[in-house]
Amino acid sequence: MSYEEMAPELARLAKKTGIANLKNVNLSDSQTELRLWKAFGLAYPVCFVLRINNTNPTASLVKPKVVGNKAVINKGNAVYVIPSLNAPHSGWPNFLAYLKQNGIDSSIHLVLDKQHDVYPDAESLILEMKTGSYHTMAHYIDSTVSDDGKKAFAVCERIQKDFDIQLGCKP
Repeated sequence: MSYEEMAPELARLAKKTGIANLKNVNLSDSQTELRLWKAFGLAYPVCFVLRINNTNPTASLVKPKVVGNKAVINKGNAVYVIPSLNAPHSGWPNFLAYLKQNGIDSSIHLVLDKQHDVYPDAESLILEMKTGSYHTMAHYIDSTVSDDGKKAFAVCERIQKDFDIQLGCKP
């Protein structure tokens, strides 16, 4: 799926979870936002959000509100919450350096899969980033075999460990 085809899907995900569509968010050249979505398939979408404002990073997680072991539903839709996250265990400098080493700094430098077989219940990992007015994205299905797809899932796993959250990255 191309950037043009994925953009409306991301807009729908943002609306579904109650956050602004990143492509339409106004950011200055000194502001960056990275969103790592785990979505589609049968699970509720979740989104790790990293905001960097003048070199000051913060993180949050967009996830369904859960009471007991069930998602809270209102008028047929899941209710989403956005808790702030603590700094990563490895520290912000190490975490940001790790992202940069893996193709994620002021934009996303990862190549999409050339071909893949999508099955109806396939989940995807979508990396979406905006710095100033420049918006980029990369996305991979769980069964990706490309080097950059594996790199994206390794980033997802690092985020899970560094922030003690569950995104549903493949092991």
